[in-house]
Amino acid sequence: MIPKKILERAKKIKLLVFDVDGVLTGGEIIILDNGQEIKIWSVKDRMGFAMLKHSKSGIKMAWLTARKSDQVQKRGEEIGVHYIRQGLKDKWAELQAIAAELNLKPSEIAYCGDDYVDYKAMKNVGLAVCPPDTPELLKKICHYQTKAEGGKGVAREMIEILLHAQNHWKKTMEPLLSFLVIAGLSLFISACSPSQKAPLEMVEKPDQWVEQFKITETQAGIPVWILNSEIAQIYNKQKKITLENFKIEFMDVKSKRKSNSKEDLTLVKKNLTTNAQLEAPKGEVNTETKDLSAWGGVKVETQDGTTLTSERLQYSTKTQKITTESAVKIVRKDSILIGEGMEASPDLSTVKILRHQASIYPKNITQ
Repeated sequence: MIPKKILERAKKIKLLVFDVDGVLTGGEIIILDNGQEIKIWSVKDRMGFAMLKHSKSGIKMAWLTARKSDQVQKRGEEIGVHYIRQGLKDKWAELQAIAAELNLKPSEIAYCGDDYVDYKAMKNVGLAVCPPDTPELLKKICHYQTKAEGGKGVAREMIEILLHAQNHWKKTMEPLLSFLVIAGLSLFISACSPSQKAPLEMVEKPDQWVEQFKITETQAGIPVWILNSEIAQIYNKQKKITLENFKIEFMDVKSKRKSNSKEDLTLVKKNLTTNAQLEAPKGEVNTETKDLSAWGGVKVETQDGTTLTSERLQYSTKTQKITTESAVKIVRKDSILIGEGMEASPDLSTVKILRHQASIYPKNITQ
């Protein structure tokens, strides 16, 4: 139950302001080798932003952060944030400028922050909010502490409070509930049909989604494969990660590793190269076995220029083999192999086609 005095403050709010790191994210800052930052965003917050956008409440939104990140700019623009301000040293000064542009009083502003750089802004607004792990100094000036932790639905919780307080909740939920009724009916019909199953997308909800996702599988401290994906959705209970527009680099470990000595392992790491690369629009990683699935038009290209194309491929980390039951086409410098079903090493140095259909040996092959 939201305290009445909080709802009274929330009634007046016309501008909703968020810090980013520690509020919209859990505060983790992952930096890739190329210097690019990765931030982990909450799926719950994304739904909250959609609710605010379709509520027609007129509430504006601003993101104020001391750091600079292309990902913040991109995500904010996609969501429809009205003001995105980065690299700020004085957030209160910037907030005053935005308030002046909108002709708003401090009492009409809600601000959610989690650290000392947010103190001045939080002390002066009409509704100051913080997540549970905020320093005690800021908790003392907060009007409301969210139940959700940073990066796990803080924005969603705030948005729901504002929509309830300003009587926009029912209007916002009507189209969503209509959709859920239709979706539920579709699931019921599907369940009654012996030939159909409910789509997984209708029942599964990711715990997290990540842009510019990267993971590395290692053995004895040496990378076996490195995966980069534009977008990843993490399902903790299902122990899987779904991927969009991803690339896997298979490393040339066996040819360089001669022993398990510390010196040899150090040398292998230093001289490690890629011997094959897999690209696909869609995929999935099992977080326990680290096995990979790829589909939607998969392409594998090796160091020597050999290419493999198929609609779907699987990779076993244990056996280090690529397999498929789909149609395959392998183009080498001197031949083309066509068939259905296959087992191969990632570098395609060994290939077994299960149902061979054709071998072509033209003098010149245009790939």
